[in-house]
Amino acid sequence: MKVPRVWQRGSKDMTAMPHPRHRTAKKPMWIIVLLSIVCVSLIGAYVYPPRRYSTCYFFASSVCTPFKDWLPAVTRRELTDEEVFSSVVIRDLLSMPMPVSKNPKIAFMFLTPGSLPFEKLWEKFLQGHEGRYSIYIHASREKPVHSSPLFVGREIRSEKVVWGRVSMVDAEKRLLGNALLDIDNQFFVLLSDSCIPLHTFDYIYNYLMGTNVSFIDSFLDPGPHGSGRYSIEMFPEIEHRDFRKGAQWFAITRRHAILIMSDNLYYRKFKLYCKPTVGRNCIADEHYLPTLFKRTVTSTPCILNGRKRPCFLFARKFYPDAVNNLLKLFPSYTSA
Repeated sequence: MKVPRVWQRGSKDMTAMPHPRHRTAKKPMWIIVLLSIVCVSLIGAYVYPPRRYSTCYFFASSVCTPFKDWLPAVTRRELTDEEVFSSVVIRDLLSMPMPVSKNPKIAFMFLTPGSLPFEKLWEKFLQGHEGRYSIYIHASREKPVHSSPLFVGREIRSEKVVWGRVSMVDAEKRLLGNALLDIDNQFFVLLSDSCIPLHTFDYIYNYLMGTNVSFIDSFLDPGPHGSGRYSIEMFPEIEHRDFRKGAQWFAITRRHAILIMSDNLYYRKFKLYCKPTVGRNCIADEHYLPTLFKRTVTSTPCILNGRKRPCFLFARKFYPDAVNNLLKLFPSYTSA
């Protein structure tokens, strides 16, 4: 019988094992060929598009012409009763002739918590132009103390205004309603207590009276503080794609001022669903008018010498203690 033997292999007993060979992986030639064909096809489609159709850009937002016939027809949504009523009023309002005034005036509407620190500057701006302007003051916190006689007795009935709430829009409409009572008021300018004019009265008067368009800040902001404030409860009257943002300050024609006063459909949506809350934090005065005019009228950017430029007639956010320096500078910067 064989007896098993156990031993410890020494270094002399060890045999050298050959290292495993690393085989080079074969390149998937068929993938390279396929990618080459696709790239060549795309380049050819862009460089030599078919004569019947324009170049088809795969990442464009619009549908390419050759494929439009393949898509199902888009059915138009049936309007609600409120939308039908609103569209009829707006359509007729925008087409009807406005009363012609023999003495057209600009209504300067001041939205302020109290006194106006730049009354002396505005007095200098308005002097000598009596009968060509009107002044309306909405003071939401306290009765203004006036430093210029031009502003005495110009206050309207005012109510409390809370930042970000629809009460700010209510104050704007309250100013417009009072200003519309004067048939001679043809242009309506909303201003804050920190606003000043950038030009002479004649320049601004001729600029506004020489046009039939309104000036409203309205733009698409895709971020969280723009379109991110949209609420689905506004649908279907207000769609996400029509939600706009802009500063509340405006200069508008009489026709558009009446349009704002006549609107209830869109105003109600903002009153109910646009509030400064945690998360969405919707600010009514930043979105209501920009969205309203996006939905109801045709808008165009400000054009100066063939280029898009902001149309600034006034500036704001000046500190009250700057009034004396501004009074010294007023003749020079308004004549520029």
